[in-house]
Amino acid sequence: MFDRAVTMAKRAQIEEVTLEQIASICDHTFLKRSEQYVATKPGESPVRLREKAFYEFLQDTLTSEVLPYAVCVRPEDVAKAHSFLATAPRDIKVASVVGFPDGSAYSTDLKLYETHYALDAGASEIDMVLNIDAFRTAPRDALSEITTIGKVTHDYGGILKLILETAELGPQEIKRAAKMAGKADVDFIKTSTGFGAYGARVEDLHIMRANFARGIKISGGVNPDNVHALLKAANGDNSSISLDPMRIRIGESSLLRKLQQH
Repeated sequence: MFDRAVTMAKRAQIEEVTLEQIASICDHTFLKRSEQYVATKPGESPVRLREKAFYEFLQDTLTSEVLPYAVCVRPEDVAKAHSFLATAPRDIKVASVVGFPDGSAYSTDLKLYETHYALDAGASEIDMVLNIDAFRTAPRDALSEITTIGKVTHDYGGILKLILETAELGPQEIKRAAKMAGKADVDFIKTSTGFGAYGARVEDLHIMRANFARGIKISGGVNPDNVHALLKAANGDNSSISLDPMRIRIGESSLLRKLQQH
């Protein structure tokens, strides 16, 4: 799947990584719901406030000093993001989420619907949340679900990322989940939804990299102080890290802005 020559060309020493290089592997994220907004003035509504914030997010993405590799949005926002970003000076991919933020709360049928909906609307990548309940009690069912979503995504020519939600898993469970993802032909495993007790951690990334040979997405709490350590861990603690977006990603909503201010 991965071109070794291309991958080797996209490497840099960890201490020399630039803002532009970090941006080139970022999935810039907007996953807020309308319930997170509070109307305080006559004529306002949480839905309209959220819509305004979403378009500000898209505009800020286009006018930023650096462009991300992709944006990650909810299925209902994919068409709007795809259309808006068509004016970007270079291609910005659109990723969407499935079974988010709790993979155990949604049926496989609903996840399939979300997957088709997002891909039909213009998404080229799917970030699917692991059904942790099934993973623990009915692992064959969990594997079957991941494989099913993966087949649909790949039939569209897309990429599937599996969100493990490492804050809910012990070390051995992270290892088993990573190996399950490999069996299911997942393209990336991802640390977190960003809604867990904590996000990406070096020790969890070590386990993920040791047990999964494809892509890793670092997500949840990534900031200017920890991004280098997290990138190093996701690259197997090599001082030379991959900057190939088919091998490594960062999920972030504020990292690029903070790095520009750093």
